[in-house]
Amino acid sequence: MTKLPDSISSLANPVRRIPLKKIREDVVTLRTEYDEESLNELAGSMSKGQLQPVVVQQNDDDTFGLIIGSRRLRAAAKKGDRDILAYIIDKQAPVDLLLMALAENLHRKDLNPFEEAQGFLRLVKEYALGIKEVSQRIHKPTSYVRSRLELLSMPEEVKTLVSEQKLPLERVGVLARLPTGEEQTHFAQQAVTHHLSSSELRAEVARQREEPKPVPRSWDYELTSVKLRAKLEEHIDWLQKVPRRTNLKKINAAEKIALLKVLQNLEHEVRVLTAFFGGSSTTSDLSRSNIVSNHREVWTTRDIKRIHAKSRPSDEALAEELGRTVEAIRAMRNQTKEKA
Repeated sequence: MTKLPDSISSLANPVRRIPLKKIREDVVTLRTEYDEESLNELAGSMSKGQLQPVVVQQNDDDTFGLIIGSRRLRAAAKKGDRDILAYIIDKQAPVDLLLMALAENLHRKDLNPFEEAQGFLRLVKEYALGIKEVSQRIHKPTSYVRSRLELLSMPEEVKTLVSEQKLPLERVGVLARLPTGEEQTHFAQQAVTHHLSSSELRAEVARQREEPKPVPRSWDYELTSVKLRAKLEEHIDWLQKVPRRTNLKKINAAEKIALLKVLQNLEHEVRVLTAFFGGSSTTSDLSRSNIVSNHREVWTTRDIKRIHAKSRPSDEALAEELGRTVEAIRAMRNQTKEKA
């Protein structure tokens, strides 16, 4: 039997059977969806005996307000029972009843995210509880409460993706930071289509909106050689699993450019690390090593023609396009000037 929440401090009448017609569901209403198949299964299991009572509160008249157990109540009615086993608790404040019902249902994982969100919203709006206080009272992290509240402000298309379990709820926090519903819907669909994790979705949002990359936290710089090696091996392991044959017909020009830019950035970071661990110990040494390495990389005929073209963009733009440093481009241009 599931332990009742701590807020049930005393029982006026520990347990007894109460007629179904005397139980009202207007005290605490959390559940909005009932699956008929699961109700039938529950009714079938109750035919062998009700293992867990519902929890009710005595009303001012001879009726009782249901606090916990709406599915059991409906299953008993489906089964044709006239009464149900119930705990009767002392009368409590509405906010305590709502918290009690939420805590129990969250413990049993009986509510969907939307039902949880509506319950949290009631605590915030009707009873002026802060998110931190709500999380403490239901023994859940603040991120848990916040993610569900953020869900209520999402466009219907996003809510549908979440309800159909196509979009993990953890992605909603990323979407909530976007200014418009159109962008929220667009990036939600991107997350679903490409199976993006939260960090990948943040990176994609930054790329498409051309936002600066977030500044790494201080601990990101505190890398030991063991941590760095493990991280690099993780990337290598993943890259080795990528199919070597890719259907380029399915990748448009914009996607190719975006992929190329990412690969060039990765190549640059690898060069910097290689130069560092190869013996360069200062920033200036590292820069010179990178320039030389970049200059001595294999240059294609197309690249050389590009850096000599009369209609070429600035060297800074070329550096980004070709994945090289400005100094390397200028050095190669001087070296091949007579041959061009």
